[in-house]
Order: sequence, then C-alpha cells, then structure tokens
Amino acid sequence: MKKNNFKISFAVLILAVLQMGHLTSCQDDMAADSYYTFTGETMSDFLDNNPNFSLFNQIVERAGRKAFLSSRGMRTLFPAVNEGVQAFLDENGYRSVEDITPDYCDILVKTAIVENFSIYTAQLDSSVQYNNELDLPLVLRTSSDTVDANGVALTIINRKSAIINELKNDSVENGVVQPVTKLLVPNLSLGTALLDEFNESEGFQIFYEALKRTGVADELALYDDRDNDYQEWKNNYEDFRRLWSGHRWYTAKRPDHLYRGYTCMIVKDKTLYEKYPDRFSSSKTLDENLKALYDLAVEKYSDEQAANIFGLNKIIEESDDEALIGKTYKEAYWQFTEEAIRSPYNPLHMFMAYHVLDRKFDSTDKMINLWGADPQYASPTEWVSTLLEFSSMKLERLSDSRVDPEMKQTGYYINHAAASERYSTKRVRGSILSVPSVENFVLNVAFYYVDDVLAYDTDMRSVVMNTRIRTDVMTLFPELTNNNIRMSGNFKFREDYDDDESGTDGFNYYIPPSYLDNVSMSGNTTMFIMRPHPSYWNMGGDEINFLGNDYDVEFRLPAVPPGTYEVRMGYAGMADRGIAQIYFDGEPEGIPMDLRFTATDGRVGGIYGVELSEEELEENNRTMKNNGFYRGPASLCRIRTQTDGPDFTPANVEYFDKIAPIMRKVLCTTYFSANEHHKLRVKSVWSGAEKGCFMIDYIELVPIAICGTGGLGEDIY
Repeated sequence: MKKNNFKISFAVLILAVLQMGHLTSCQDDMAADSYYTFTGETMSDFLDNNPNFSLFNQIVERAGRKAFLSSRGMRTLFPAVNEGVQAFLDENGYRSVEDITPDYCDILVKTAIVENFSIYTAQLDSSVQYNNELDLPLVLRTSSDTVDANGVALTIINRKSAIINELKNDSVENGVVQPVTKLLVPNLSLGTALLDEFNESEGFQIFYEALKRTGVADELALYDDRDNDYQEWKNNYEDFRRLWSGHRWYTAKRPDHLYRGYTCMIVKDKTLYEKYPDRFSSSKTLDENLKALYDLAVEKYSDEQAANIFGLNKIIEESDDEALIGKTYKEAYWQFTEEAIRSPYNPLHMFMAYHVLDRKFDSTDKMINLWGADPQYASPTEWVSTLLEFSSMKLERLSDSRVDPEMKQTGYYINHAAASERYSTKRVRGSILSVPSVENFVLNVAFYYVDDVLAYDTDMRSVVMNTRIRTDVMTLFPELTNNNIRMSGNFKFREDYDDDESGTDGFNYYIPPSYLDNVSMSGNTTMFIMRPHPSYWNMGGDEINFLGNDYDVEFRLPAVPPGTYEVRMGYAGMADRGIAQIYFDGEPEGIPMDLRFTATDGRVGGIYGVELSEEELEENNRTMKNNGFYRGPASLCRIRTQTDGPDFTPANVEYFDKIAPIMRKVLCTTYFSANEHHKLRVKSVWSGAEKGCFMIDYIELVPIAICGTGGLGEDIY
C-alpha cells in the first residue's frame, strides 16, 4: 500500500525543538494521568516563548485573542509552524499577516481551537471528529499509511495538515498544544462548490452532471434559510435549563443554530465502467452515458410497487401545461428530456435524489453510533431518510464474519443484507462506502464514494427491509445531526450525570417547538436530548425524553415499504416515568402506556436474575409477547467502565436482554400504506407529578410475517 510522507523542513524542526521552552512531556505510551502536568505556561505564553510560531502568534494578536488563550479552561490549540503560515500567505497573495483582516484572523484562530477538550494523540482512534470554535468539524485520522520522515504514523486533520510528531502533546496550564504543519483554513463554501472543485480530478463527471441536470444539485444550496428565522425567535428560550429526567437533574442547552445539511453518495465514472460495461464507457459521450444512467434508473423503478410508493400512477389534475392534465405522472415524465428529468417523478431524478441523504455526515464517526452495539451479534445499523420522498437507506458497519459469513471486506455498507433463514435466504451485498482522499465536506455538504449504485428497488424493499427495522430515535430528526446535537460530547466519559453549562463532556439539549421539521409539539412540551452516556440503559447511550405534565408530540416514522407492521418502542421503565396515550396516524392505540414499571411486573411477566433453560426462556418470552412486550435486544449493552472505545469484554458489559427495566413495548399492529407519511403521537394522560417523563430510545418496525419469538420469527438480537 502506498505511504504518503508529510515533511516539513528538518532545519525548522530542529530549530523549533531547540527553542521550545517546554518540550513534549506526554508520550503516547504514558498513563492518562500524566497528560495533565502543570507547566505554569498558558497557550498564550507558549506562542510568545517559541519563535517558530511567531507568525501564528501575529494572527492571534491581530484577532484580539491573546487574552482568551491566557484564560482558564480546557481546550486544544492547533497552531501552525511559521513555514505552514508562510505557505498560506504565499498561496493567497498576502505580503504579511498585516494584510489579513482582523475578522479573518479571528476565523483562522477559531478554526484552530477545540474548546472543552484536551486532545492527546494517545486518545485518538483511527478516525475521530471534534468541532472547532466555528462549530465546524476537525476530522483527525491516524494511519500507518501516512507517515513522517522517520516512518512514524501521522495524525492528519481534514486531509490538509499533520500534527508534528516531534512536537505533539505539549501540555500547558489551560489545555494542550498540538503543533501542525499547515495553517488550518476552513472551507466556508456551500453546496456544489465542493463537487465543482473535485468532479474532474476525482473522476465522477457522469454522476455530477446528472445531479446538476436533474436539479437535485440545486437543493444542496440550502443551508441557513431556517437558521435566519430561528435566530429571531430563539431568544424566547433560555440559553440553559435545569431539567429533571428519569431520576436525576441535568443541564440542557438551547440549540445555537438551525442549519440544513446533505451527504452525497457518489459513484465514480470508473466504477460505472467496471460494474456496467454494457451500459457505460469512457468512449461514449457524456450525454450517452447520462442516457445509460437514465435507462438504469428506469429498470430500478419500473415495478408496480414503486409506482404506488412514489405516486407515479396518480392522475395529473392540475398543471400549467394543459397537455399533461389527465395523464399519469409516469406517462408525463418518464422521458429523457431536459425538462422531464427535472421532475421529481422522473426516474433519473428519483435515482439521483436517493443518493443524497437529508443530513450531513462530516465523517464516518458520526454516521453510525457504534457504542453499546456488539458487532459479533448484530452489526451497528442506522436507517436514514434521503431526498427521495418515501424512501429509506440502511447504513451498516460490518466487522464480524459471524454476522455475514460471505463478507469479503469490513467497513461501512449501504443497503446490505446477510442471507438468513428468518428473514431471507437471498443475500444482498449492497455498496461499500469509502472516504475520499481529498477534503470531502463544506459547510452544508459532504460526499463519499460507493462502489455500486444505490436504489430503493425491489431488492431493497423486499429483502433488505424484510427485517426488524430498529431505528435510533436520534436519527428520526435530521436537524439533530446537522446541528451537532446527536452524538454530542465525549463518549470516553466521566460519570458526570449532573452536566453543567461548561460542556466539559458535551452538552445535553432541549428543543424549542417548531425547531424540527415533521414534528408538532405543544407549547407545554419540553423535548430533552440526553447526550451519550455509554453506561446508561440506552441504545448508543443517548435518548429523548418528553418532559412536563402535559406533553403532546407527534412525529414522523421512518419510510417503509407498504405492508402490515408491528410497531414497537424501546425504553427503560422507572418509577419516576410518566403515562401517555399513543396514537398512530391520529387514532388512539390501546390503553395508555405506563413507563413506571419494569419487566418483572405482573403486567409483563418477565423472569430475570435466574438462569433459564432454552425452553424456559422461550416460554417466558412467549408470555411477555402475549402481554405486549419483548425483552431488550441481546446485541445491545451498557458499558460499565470508562474506555477509549466500545469494550465488549464480558466483565465490562451488561446486555439489554438481561436488564429488567429495558423493554420493547408493542404499540400497535397496523398497515403502512404507500405514498403516505405515517406518524406517532405521544400525549400525556397523567399529571400526578411534574417530574414524570416519557422516554423513547428507539423505534422498531417489524413486518408482521416475521415478528415474534420462537419458530422462524426474529432472532433475539
């Protein structure tokens, strides 16, 4: 495998080492308590005392940020050595730092600071994401494929700058300094500017041209349109609230912004040529290859169920073009013309829209919450929505052959399904995702490569989705990802239940009414977003609570193929929870749901804390199912103690199927119709205590043909 060498001048490095007032004292193999050595030197002092950072120091001074870097706190600074700053000046035509405006200097300084975290390279996994003071991502990747002149693995930030191994991990009084080779410069572009820059050099001209001609690329320009309105009314809500949830007080933050974001799954030209040589060719014109892509899209969406899902057979009753009235949308728009392909009913437009997610994943670290999901039993999975209305996409992290013996490569898969007696004997490989070697994100758009086209086709709907669709409630709302609310904070946690306003381990959030699309929330409702605590009884360590004694919330469920499903909710029962009536599409479902008891209650009938034979366990599961409940999933667990990653050793985990408070409640069994969004409503019916809350951890949608325990029903995971 090719190894890249990041080099800075050897003379510069030697000079820097000789001039350092405080040499690196924290090596990667030292104990964690060695990281916080008092030096008597602040970040501001560090810049003053080390001439090799004089240019970065000038940027800090011009930005008026020296006092901040002297202040108390815990942060990480990534200052560039003089050579790296000078390269920036030369590339941008600046004669000196004095030519840079103070406002832009402030942006450059904020780009180089991560607040509330002291980041040491010993703590870094192969890929980790933090957000800087601009609330923009810094993706740190460490790999033996990228080494310095001494052959030591480098940590690369946003694929642009490397932490200098000889100077890294320098503790100062208010955090840690990680010197870098190049000045960190934020990419403040929007939308297709990123794809404009790379489509030729990276070789995805066919896909990019299709995004533009269909008009799907136009949607990628949206970013701060909703934020502009939010900034006007967010001040009606406090910056922080103290909230009681479960059986503890928490501090919750109001969201700072309301941004939009998107993730594009790109198929390179070369991939199309190799996968479909009878359709695509480098010898064909761009228009000919686009027509081939259109023909492929026609095949993917030509079945009758697709027509029902996407409303293709509906009659056009009103149109500015009278010639279209009385035709079906399929008759009107299934043509390869410049005008037709811009219609959302056109197969090429549908095809391209499905390749764009309605949220931005700056890195794979934010794509799937891996904490508490044991990959030897079930691969960590998320189900997300796309720009193709009424569709879903499956994101999966495959790493254990016991889940799929036919797996040839570990990594992130899209729309994959292993062969299974319980779900389908057919295996669907899906597409494997890869990260571009160039910086792959701007303010509102990120892109990745996939090694085959994606489609909400018959394989996806009848095989991949013929399973228990378990959706973390955090993924139901794209805004939580786009505004850095989902998966907020430090997973390598301290057990600091009573979070404060410092955000030392990340923030909890509360969501004002009208913040989320596709959600209606009464003014008396407080929607509380609990940041991840991997030792908690939650999928991924996080959860959503509805607080107050009169909450009333309705939200959209994930899109699934038409059919009858058992709808379930995963939660943990506690005496301090609440009671609510559940509605599906406006109709009440059964008696109100009481969250105040555990699975050992007679209303559930679960047996816990004793060893059961396989027959006894199956019988008890059947009893629980008859009462409308299931045990917690056997593949999910709480992690008992602090770790640098999800540690699934037996002594460190407790699986959900063994924990009595964790249950899955059957909310209803109902038909999901085509071309319609379906909703759940949760309305409080108990005002016995203001501290009563309604917790949702995840939602399960299970085709009725496979749900249940025993026989050929679902597995226990």
